[in-house]
Amino acid sequence: MRALPKIGSMTGPLFVMLALGCQASVESDNPGASAGGSGNGGSGSGSGSGSTSTAGTQNLAGGAALPPGAEPTALLPARIRRLSVAEYQATVSDPRVIGADADDVSADFVPDSRQDPKRGGFTVNEAQRVDPVFARQLSEAGIQLAASIRQHAAERAPCDPGSDRRECAASFIRRFGEQAYRRPLGDDEVEHLLTVFDAASDGGSYEEGIELVVRAMLQSAAFLYLTEIGDAPAVHVKLTPYELASSISYLIQGGPPSQDLLERAKRGDLDSSEGRAGLAVDAHLFEGADAATRISRVVREWLGTDRVSDIAKDTNVYRGFADAQSAIARETTEFLNGLVQIDGGGSLQQLLAGNWTMANAKLASVYDVSGVSGDAFVRIDTPKRLGILNQAAFQSVFAHASETAPVLRGVAVMRRVACVMVADPTDLGIAVVPPVPDTSKTVRERFSVHSADATCNSCHKLIDNFGFAFEHFDGMGRFVEQDNNGHTLDSSVSVVGTDFDGSYPDSNALATAMSTSPQVRECFARHMFRALAATSDPAFTASEDEFVKYWDTTLTRANDQVTDVSIIGTVFSYITSPAFNYRRGQ
Repeated sequence: MRALPKIGSMTGPLFVMLALGCQASVESDNPGASAGGSGNGGSGSGSGSGSTSTAGTQNLAGGAALPPGAEPTALLPARIRRLSVAEYQATVSDPRVIGADADDVSADFVPDSRQDPKRGGFTVNEAQRVDPVFARQLSEAGIQLAASIRQHAAERAPCDPGSDRRECAASFIRRFGEQAYRRPLGDDEVEHLLTVFDAASDGGSYEEGIELVVRAMLQSAAFLYLTEIGDAPAVHVKLTPYELASSISYLIQGGPPSQDLLERAKRGDLDSSEGRAGLAVDAHLFEGADAATRISRVVREWLGTDRVSDIAKDTNVYRGFADAQSAIARETTEFLNGLVQIDGGGSLQQLLAGNWTMANAKLASVYDVSGVSGDAFVRIDTPKRLGILNQAAFQSVFAHASETAPVLRGVAVMRRVACVMVADPTDLGIAVVPPVPDTSKTVRERFSVHSADATCNSCHKLIDNFGFAFEHFDGMGRFVEQDNNGHTLDSSVSVVGTDFDGSYPDSNALATAMSTSPQVRECFARHMFRALAATSDPAFTASEDEFVKYWDTTLTRANDQVTDVSIIGTVFSYITSPAFNYRRGQ
């Protein structure tokens, strides 16, 4: 057998891309459009925020005619973005790609590079890159996954005795490639991959050739990146049918498009807002475990509770946290699933102020609720903790290892829920000196030093009043009347600077007020835009504003008043917006 390049080495992905004829390394900050190959229909390149595409495209005239309501200045840029770790896992786990043999293959991948944490911190992020460590992990995963295909070569890449092995390989490449690349392959791509097949099968076996081809494909830019570049460089471009189907599928279900969705896209059914509006009923896109997992991830990242599985607590103070941690982490998903089932869309008002949740025995113990047994999650009433902000995940994440953290909680609510942007002390050139420990004082009394300091007061008179509202929840989310030192707690606050200004006795009253706030509803829509558009870059504020304007027109009103919005409805507003399938050339 011919000696092969060491694809398993740290330069493996780069070798693979060169073998495929790609012009850009996966480590490049601006992967070329050859990632899409000729099967994508274009040779221009996309880019992330602030970068430029193929020379000259920004000066080209013409392009696709925009539909009514799509403002050219508000279009997102043509670009190419890398799959997030969750999207990678969902893609290889698809039975049409690898299937069950791919379970947990990404478990040890380096964490995603997130969007600006002050503006959401979502993992679906146009700025994702492939650094050397991640490149090595992709190479190792490719080796493992390709080996599983080789083990099932008789079913996945059949070739009858006496048949031309190269023709069998070409057939497999086209079939497997259409699923892995989420579009048909061009003839040039097939030839490049046959060269890879020849390198392994010359002096080796057919199965070895198939294995190396799969390794190459799973490390290629065409697999790792989603393109949004359309058919040709222009002032504004329309996504190809395959790009459109992939965009919708990854946004709603977090994985590759079904054959049904691809067929709808190819027929042009998804070209209009009206056509895309039919997907909820006709294609059942919001049904099933994949959509539930995707929606849950978006909400958890929005509120920061996705980090609850990674935190640790002082076991002398919070003895039960480690045992209940997995149940605390799972509550959000179970709660959201129940919420969506109630009204078919997931009420934002119920999300923020519902008087119930889902719990198993371990979580019920944290919440001091009796009558729950076993690991199964069941609905329980929680009159002392309304909505998701009063659940253990939020309270645990935004707390210290051994005590509560009113500043962390206050900043999280202000930025993530109310869109009241507050600067970090480092941005203001302020060196923070935490209040000294003092067992004779409550946390609230210790942090009163902020109001006495003129430098700190301007920000903390806002922050602390949001944070102190949650003082009846300890650092793992248990409801308590006294702190660790036996002091009676005070959770009364007076909020200013919002459309729900007022005095509130506790976080339940504050959550109820926020659940009906127009400011909070708009803030939610803005965060959903950032999660779905894969960017929170202020350079694209016009795009965000245009979406919020369109989203507002879709809301149900009674007597000119909006009483509630839904999670699913907000996501669907993004999908049906007039500019959804168009991009701005750069």
